[in-house]
Amino acid sequence: MENYSLSLDNWVALSATLEALQLHEASSSSEGGGNGSRSAPAHGAKVEAKLAYAERACKVALLLLHLLTTGNDRDTTEENGNHDDHHWNGVARCSLQVDDLSIEKFCVKFSPPNEGDDNNNMVDIQDAIGRALEYVNTRTSVRDLNGDGNITTVGEAEIKCALDSVIVVASTDDNLTPFRTVGKSSDDMFHKLGILFYQLFARGETPELEKRDTAHPDEDAIRSIARREEGEDPACCDIDEKDEEEVNGEKPPRKQIHLSSVTESLSGKGVPVSLCRLVADLINPNEVDGTPFHSLDEVVEEVKQILDRPDIFFHDVNWLDFSSGLIGRSQELQRLHQEAAAVQTGAGEFRNRLVLLKGFPGVGKSYLASNIQSELAESGWLYIHTKFDRFVQNPLLTIASSFDELLSSLWEEGDEENLDIFQNLEAALSSSAIVTLSEWLPSLRQLFPHIFRRVISDEDLVSLAAESQRRRRNNDMANSESAKSRLHYIFRKLVAALSSPDRPLLIFLDDLHWADNSCLDLISSLLMDFNHINPFGLANETPQCFLVMGSYRDNEVDSTHRLSSYLETFERCNTLQVTNIQLDGIAKFHTHLLISEMLGLPLRLTKSLTDAVQAKTLGNPLYINAFMQSLVREKLLVNSVSKKRWVWDIDAIKSVSIQESIAEVLTRKISYLPHDTQETLKVMSTFGSQISEECINHLYPEAKRQEFRDRLNSAVEESVIEKVGSKYKFVHDMVQQAVYELMTPKERGECHFQNGVKMISSLSSCDDSHTELGILSFAAIDQINIAKSFGATDTSMYARFAYLNLKAGERSMEVFNFISGFSYIEQGLSFMPKESKWNSSNYDLSRSLHEEACLACYVNALPAKANEYIEELLEKAQCLEHKLKAYYVMVKNLTSSGELAQALKKTFDVLIELGETFPAEVTPEIIQKELSNTKSLLNNLTQESILSSPRLTDEKKLWAIKFMNNLSGPLAVTNYQLGPLIACRMVHLSSQYGYCTESAFGFLGYGQAQISVFEDVDEGYRWGKIALSLLESLGGKSYLPKMRCLFYSYVSLWKEPFQASSNVLLHTHSEAMMVGDVEYASISAFFYCRQVLVCGQNLLLAEKECKAIASKMVQLKQIQMCYGQVNTYLFILKLNGNYDKVNPFPEIFDGKITNEEELLQLALSSGKQINAKGILSNRFQVAFFLGQFEEAAELAEKAKPLSKMSFMEVYHIFCEGLTAFQLARRSSSHSASKWMAIGEEAVKKFRFYEKCSNWNWDNNLFLLEAEYHNCRHEEDKADAKYKASIKSAQDHGFVHEEALALEFYGDFLHITRRVDQSREKYANACLCYEKWGAYAILPRLQAKIGQLQVQGTE
Repeated sequence: MENYSLSLDNWVALSATLEALQLHEASSSSEGGGNGSRSAPAHGAKVEAKLAYAERACKVALLLLHLLTTGNDRDTTEENGNHDDHHWNGVARCSLQVDDLSIEKFCVKFSPPNEGDDNNNMVDIQDAIGRALEYVNTRTSVRDLNGDGNITTVGEAEIKCALDSVIVVASTDDNLTPFRTVGKSSDDMFHKLGILFYQLFARGETPELEKRDTAHPDEDAIRSIARREEGEDPACCDIDEKDEEEVNGEKPPRKQIHLSSVTESLSGKGVPVSLCRLVADLINPNEVDGTPFHSLDEVVEEVKQILDRPDIFFHDVNWLDFSSGLIGRSQELQRLHQEAAAVQTGAGEFRNRLVLLKGFPGVGKSYLASNIQSELAESGWLYIHTKFDRFVQNPLLTIASSFDELLSSLWEEGDEENLDIFQNLEAALSSSAIVTLSEWLPSLRQLFPHIFRRVISDEDLVSLAAESQRRRRNNDMANSESAKSRLHYIFRKLVAALSSPDRPLLIFLDDLHWADNSCLDLISSLLMDFNHINPFGLANETPQCFLVMGSYRDNEVDSTHRLSSYLETFERCNTLQVTNIQLDGIAKFHTHLLISEMLGLPLRLTKSLTDAVQAKTLGNPLYINAFMQSLVREKLLVNSVSKKRWVWDIDAIKSVSIQESIAEVLTRKISYLPHDTQETLKVMSTFGSQISEECINHLYPEAKRQEFRDRLNSAVEESVIEKVGSKYKFVHDMVQQAVYELMTPKERGECHFQNGVKMISSLSSCDDSHTELGILSFAAIDQINIAKSFGATDTSMYARFAYLNLKAGERSMEVFNFISGFSYIEQGLSFMPKESKWNSSNYDLSRSLHEEACLACYVNALPAKANEYIEELLEKAQCLEHKLKAYYVMVKNLTSSGELAQALKKTFDVLIELGETFPAEVTPEIIQKELSNTKSLLNNLTQESILSSPRLTDEKKLWAIKFMNNLSGPLAVTNYQLGPLIACRMVHLSSQYGYCTESAFGFLGYGQAQISVFEDVDEGYRWGKIALSLLESLGGKSYLPKMRCLFYSYVSLWKEPFQASSNVLLHTHSEAMMVGDVEYASISAFFYCRQVLVCGQNLLLAEKECKAIASKMVQLKQIQMCYGQVNTYLFILKLNGNYDKVNPFPEIFDGKITNEEELLQLALSSGKQINAKGILSNRFQVAFFLGQFEEAAELAEKAKPLSKMSFMEVYHIFCEGLTAFQLARRSSSHSASKWMAIGEEAVKKFRFYEKCSNWNWDNNLFLLEAEYHNCRHEEDKADAKYKASIKSAQDHGFVHEEALALEFYGDFLHITRRVDQSREKYANACLCYEKWGAYAILPRLQAKIGQLQVQGTE
C-alpha cells in the first residue's frame, strides 16, 4: 500500500476533529446520566481527549524535528533501516532555511495497517478524511467544532486509524536550498520553530505575541547570555516570599506576575505545562524565567523525554514524584532476566542458580528484586519474598510464613493451573509430611482437608496435639536427631512441587545478613541438595525450576560474620551457579533523570540541582529520595504556584553539610512528624520491619487500637511506612533503624518489655484450647527476651518467663527448628536464679529446661555443651527416671562421635539400673536356647492377639526397650552375637508388660536371628512381615523406613527377587529422608547400591551413584556408613578401570584417611570387625573377577564373614566355590581334593539357597554345578549346566553373571578343543562385560581370544 500524504495544517484540523468527536461523546455521556452521576467520568474523558491530542501533536513534533536534524535522506534511511547516530547529532542539516519553518511547508505521511482489502481500506480512510476536512472548512475556526452536533457524521474510527499510523513528516518543497543561519540569529530559528509548535498544540491557531515593557530593557537578554555561559538553571534562584507563602498553604496576594502570554494561551487550551514551557522557551527564551535551547538536538531530547513519560510530563507535578521506576539498573535487570531464562529453559549444567545482590543500604537491592518479580510475573512466575529481621528470634517462621502466603494466595485464586500445583504437592509429599509441614504452613489444612480428616481418624494419631505430647514424653531421639534433615527434605520437595518450567518459582531472600544458622542451613539445603528429585543427585535428571535471589549489606558482612562461611560454601559447590551483582550508587546521568522525573521538569532545567544532589548522596537512591524530601521540608525546594513548577535555592542546597549520613537525614525526616505519630512508630520499630493488624489487636485494648492505627495511617501518608494487606511495613529497614534509634537504650528496653507483657496478658486470656504456640506468642516472648538484654525486666515474673521460653523451645524443637529452640531454652535458663533453680518450687521447671537443653545441644551438634547440661542434670536429678533422658542423649552423643565401646558400656549400665542384665560372654548355646524359648512364646501369639494386647505404660520398661532398640547399630559393628539376645528380650518384655512401637523391632530381630542361627528362612521371613504390619498398626509410621530398610536388606533376599528389593530400598531412602531419619536413609542407600550391583547395574552409572551416596553421607555426618560405602566404591572403580583415575578418600574422609590400607588398619584397631571384613571381602571378590585366583584363595579365609546366612556370606561362598574349582583343575591330586571339598560345600550351600529363592540363586547354583562336573570331566553334564546358568542369568537380568558363565563356558569349550565355539562364547562374554561396564576385565578376555586365534593359525 502506498503512503498517504496530508498537509500539516490539514493534519492539525483532522486531529482537532477527532478530539472534538471524543469531547462530544463525553458530553453526551454526561447528559445521559440525568442526575449527574456520570459527570466525573465524563470530565475525565474530556481531559483524556485533550491529552490524547497533545500526545499526537507531540509525536508529529518529534517527527518534524527528526526531519530538521537528519535531512531529506530521512525517507531513504527509514526504509533501509539505517539510523546512524550521526544523523541525530546535528551535523547533517536539513535542506531548509529559517523562513521555511512554517506549518504550510510540511506534510505528514501515514500508512494505515493492512486490514481486509487494502485498496478498499484506504478508500474508506481517504473518504473519512475528506469528509472531515470538508466539514472543518465550513467552520470559522477549529474551536467551533466543539459542541456541534453534526460532527457525528464524520468517521471517527477511520480518522483515528489514519492519525495513529503517521510514519513521517516531510517537506512539501523538493527544491530547497541548504539550511542557513548566516545573517540570521539562531534565536530566530528557535522562535520560528516555537511558532510552528504553537500552531500544532493550539489546533492551528497562531500566537498573539505581546511587546512587554520592563524597567531594564536589556535585563532579559543579559540574563539569557549569563545562563548560556554559566549553564545555570532558571530555577536556581532565591525563593521569594510569595513562594514560601504558597508552601505554607496561604493564598498569595494578587500581584502582576510575568507569565508569558504564550504559556497562558496554551495552558487555557488544555496543553500540558511541560509543552507550554517548551514552546515559550522556543518563542522567547529571554522572558523572565525563560530558558534558551542551545541546539535542535536539545529540543529533540526534551520532546522524546516528554513522550517517553507522558504519565509525568502531561500532568502538573505538585509533589515529589517517586514513581519513576527503576532507573540506572538496566544492566543488572538484564542479567537477572538472563538468569531467569536459564532456569526456565534448563540451560547449562545440572545446577541450581543463586543471584546475590550486595551493596550498601539504600542502593536499591530490594527495589531491583521487586522489579524483576513484576516483569517475571507476566510470564507466569510464582514469587516468594522472605525478609529477615534483626528483632525476630525465630527466623525460620519468617521463611515459613512467606511460603504460606504464596500457598494461600494460590488457593484463593482458584485457577486450574493452581490445582495442578496442589496435585503435584500431594503426589510429592506423603500424608505425614503434609501434616508435619502444616505446623509451619497452616494453609495446607485448607488445601488438603481430606488428608487431615484421614490422619485424625487414624488410631495412631488421635490428634496432632497428642502426637506432639507423645514425642515430648518419650523424648523421641530417633526423630529429633534427624528432624532437621527431614524438614530440609520436605521443603525441597515443596519447592520442587511448586515450580515447573511453565510456572517457575522466584524466591527472594531479603537482608540475608540477619538470617540465623537454621535459616541459612535450610537455604543451603534448598540450593545444594537434589536427592528429592533424583535420590542421589545424578546429573542426568531435570533440575529444579526455581531461582533464588538473596540480598545483603556487604559492608556489614566480614570474614567473621556467620553469612560469610555460607557464601564461601555456595561458591565452591559444583551443583550451584552463583552470580554476584554489586550494586553501588547510580551514575550521575541516571540521578539526573531520576530528579527530572521526580520534579516533572525536563533534563535541561535540573542540571545544577543534580550536581548538588549527586555530590551529597553519591547516587544512593534511598539517600536521594530522603535528601530531596529534606529539601522540601527545609523549604530549599518549593513548588511555585505562580511559576507552575518546582524552584530551588541552589546556593543554600550546596551549603548543606556534605558529611551528614543517610541515617541522620532519615532521623530529621521523622522528627518533622507529629509527636504522637513518632511515639507510635517507635512502638512499631520494636517489632522489626513490620507489624500486623493481629499483633496490634493483642497489643492494645479495643479503645486504643483505632488511635494507634490512625497514627500509623498518617505515617503512611508521609511515606514513612506502607500498608500491605493486613500489615504495616517500614518503606526501608534504614527507616526502621532510624526510628528505633530515636529511643535511648533504656527506652527501648522498657518499650520491648511493655509490649511483651501486654501481649502475654492478652494471649493468655484468649480461648486457646490447643497447646501449640502461634507466631504472636513467639513475638511476645521475643519482646521479653530482647527487653532483658537491655536490663528491662521484672524478677517477680521470672518463673513465668522461663516457662514461656521452655514452651517456645519445645515448640520450636517439635517443628525441627533446633537453633531457635536451643536459643529459647537458654533464654529460659537465664531467667532461673542460680541459687534457687533446683529448689522444690523450681525443680520440675529446671529439670525440664535441662532435659530440653541436652536434646537441643545434641541435635545442634554441640556435644561439649550437651555434656555440661547432662552433668548438671545427673547431679541434681532426684531419681533414676529423671536421669534417663540425660543418659539417652549421652549415649547418642557417644555413638555419633564413633565412641561405640563407651556408648555400649553406658547403655548396658543403664539397662542394669532398669533391671535388665545380659551375660558377659555370649555362646552359641545361650543364643539357641533364648531363640527356642522365644519361639515357644510366639507359638501362642498371633498378629491379632498382639494388637489387642494393652500398650506399654511402665516408664522404666519403656525406656529399657528404647535403649535396647538403640543398640542395633553399634552391636552390628562391634558385637553382633548380642543382637539375637537383645531382640528376644524386647519380645519378652513386650509380651509381659505391653507393646510399643519399638516392640516391632524385637520381632524383626527375632526373625533375622531365626534365619542366621537356625537357617529357618520361613520362620524368619514370616516374623519379618509381621513386624512390618505391627509397626504400622502400633503407630510407628516414622519408624517404617528403618523397618523396611532392615527387612529388605537382611530378610527379603531369601524370598523375593533382588530387583524388587532394590527398588524398595530406593523408595525407602526417600521415605527415610521424609521422616528425617538420616541414619537409615544412608543405610538404605548403601544397601540399594550393593543390591543393584548384584543385579548387574552398569558400573559407570554405579560409580556416579556411589560417589553421590558417599557425598550425601558425609553431608549428613554418617561417617560410620561411609566406611562401608567407600568399600563398594573401590570395588566398582577396580572393575570399571577407573581405580587409578579416581581417589575417593580425600572427599569422603577429608584427608584423615588417605587409602584403603589405612581404612583397614583403623577398622582393626577400633574393633569394628564388620568394617574390616567388608574391606577384605571386596578385595577377595575383585581378585576373583579379575581372574587372580591364587590371590583370591589367599584372601578367602581372611574375608570369611562373621555372620551366617548373610548377604556377604552368600557371595563369599559363591566366589570361593568357583575359585576352588579353578584351582582344583590346576593343582596336584592332593591339593585338588582340598579345593574340591571347598567347591562341593559351596554347591551344597547354594542348593539350599536356591530352594529359598530360585530367582536369585539358580544361575549361581548352575554355574557352580557346571564347574563341579567340569572338574570331574563329566562333559555332558557340565555343558548342560553352563547353558542353564547362562539362560537363567539372561532370564533374570543378571548380565554380570551371564558374562561370568559365558567366560567359564568358553574355558570349558577351549579345554574340550571346541575352539570356534569357545571363541564365540568369549566374544559374547566380552559384550556382557562391556555392558556391565567391567572394562578392567576385558583385557583378560581379549587375551584369551587372541590365544585362540594363534592356535587356529598353527
